[in-house]
Amino acid sequence: MAGLQQTNSEMILLSWVRQSTRNYPQVNVTNFTTSWSDGLAFNALLHSHRPDLFDWNTVASQQSPVQRLDHAFNIARQHLGIEKLLDPE
Repeated sequence: MAGLQQTNSEMILLSWVRQSTRNYPQVNVTNFTTSWSDGLAFNALLHSHRPDLFDWNTVASQQSPVQRLDHAFNIARQHLGIEKLLDPE
């Protein structure tokens, strides 16, 4: 039963992320692994809720995946108080 509850919670969270990032054509979140590797999903999620923090087009078009991930982690830490728990590398 615990496994079913976790799966259901993951699906709800995935649905929320997809809804939050639907206006970003470069972003297609289908899972919690490969969909996040280029940094676009994380930045789009942040931007969808706080568009005042950075220019989406600059981040989406001019940075490498590692730079985009680092950008998202830094924005989350500096402006939202979310600590960096993973290394973009």
